[in-house]
Amino acid sequence: MIDLKKLPYNITKHKFISGIYFNLILQKIFNIIILYQFKKILDFGCGFRYLENLIKKFKNNIKVINYDIVPELSQVKTYKNLQFDCLVANQFFYLFKKKDLNKLLIFLKKKKPNLRLIVVISRQSFLNNIGKFILNEKNAYKGTKLNPQEELKILCKYCLILKKINVLFLSDIYLLKFCKKN
Repeated sequence: MIDLKKLPYNITKHKFISGIYFNLILQKIFNIIILYQFKKILDFGCGFRYLENLIKKFKNNIKVINYDIVPELSQVKTYKNLQFDCLVANQFFYLFKKKDLNKLLIFLKKKKPNLRLIVVISRQSFLNNIGKFILNEKNAYKGTKLNPQEELKILCKYCLILKKINVLFLSDIYLLKFCKKN
């Protein structure tokens, strides 16, 4: 069993009230997956596999590959040689250092230039901080290395934004594709 308190970052367990927010995010991600007819998803930073569970409920023809930096949560040791047409990173890239997120995006762009990315970026704003307090989730952004503006700036260096969806003024979901430049 994983001792979540000993990890250098937070892995969200959906509780009742926070579950409403996180399930809304997952539903919006699911809608994008269906709309764009993605068939093989890499859930990058899968945590407790909430996305896979949602997809299994409604669609059997979509394959989800779960990858996490916590080996006990990951289905695979590495994602580098896997085939997938969409990568989902749900409030995960903020755990990266700038140079590491740049390296990841360069690698993905070179290896999979037609890949689509669904990236959720928490705004980490005043409203988010109120939610952390009310829900007693003081470790919500534990391990954060990038603020939302830095994260988006790095993503936009390599990608074009195809779609942006706001979720309760707490986070934004981006559908991205790699741009031709760089």
